[in-house]
Amino acid sequence: MAYFIFVFSGIIIYIALANLLHLQFGLTGIVNFGVVGFWGLGMYGTTVLIVQYDLPFLIAVLLAAGVTTALAYLLGWLVLDLDSQAIIVATLAFSTIVSYLAITEKWLTKGVIGIGTVSFPFDAGRRTDLVYMAFLVLLTAGMMWYASKLKDAPYGRLLQAIQDNEPLARGLGKSTSQEKLIFFTVTSGMMGLLGALHAPVNQFLTPTLLAPGVTFTVWIALILGGKRHVLGGLIGVLVTVGLFDLIIETYLPLPTNFTILVPNIKLMLYGLMLMLILMFRPLGILGDR
Repeated sequence: MAYFIFVFSGIIIYIALANLLHLQFGLTGIVNFGVVGFWGLGMYGTTVLIVQYDLPFLIAVLLAAGVTTALAYLLGWLVLDLDSQAIIVATLAFSTIVSYLAITEKWLTKGVIGIGTVSFPFDAGRRTDLVYMAFLVLLTAGMMWYASKLKDAPYGRLLQAIQDNEPLARGLGKSTSQEKLIFFTVTSGMMGLLGALHAPVNQFLTPTLLAPGVTFTVWIALILGGKRHVLGGLIGVLVTVGLFDLIIETYLPLPTNFTILVPNIKLMLYGLMLMLILMFRPLGILGDR
């Protein structure tokens, strides 16, 4: 049961990250390939503040999310007015720097040895992990509800206009650069907050958690589900991470020799599903043909 809660809590975090990517890319057209960088900075920042400096959990979370938000603002200010290729390279570079610092700054992060332990911020007895998972579910549901309301709100229509025809929106007197920067900063800061809240789930952190596969998995899930649909990230995560990490790797009885190959097979099937979706349903499972 404890392992199920651990895996399901991770799936909830992936759904929340995919929802934020839907807001950035599906709604506004911002190509953010630094998801794991923002998420990992919040997670590592919280852990360092708790373990190394003995700060209370809430203060550590707020500080880590604040630092992530500030760096997102700086990065967005530098690159958001450039073309999509430049944004991809810059956000990828940012996530690489975060991962590199987690390995090299041993005095702070303990390097490849790892750093921990981060306990849950409250004690509910044996059901502490279950209660914390329920909190993550409520937080993710609230984010998805906000995304569903934003799409039809005036501000949401402005964001869609920026994606569809930014020069036209700018010609109508809209401050598109400022709106993109603010929106990118807030949503990337939320990724940092999710990372901070995910620290107690992992408890002990190693740099392997900051692998680029996190970003690619979130992107693949969003494309599979439908980038313009609020539920696209949810569906995409369930048919990728949920199917493999929760059902196949956890509950399907597999031979020991075959189990070693599952991670590689998983990546191959992710790629195959992505190819088929792009060929036959380019707008995703929930999108139009």
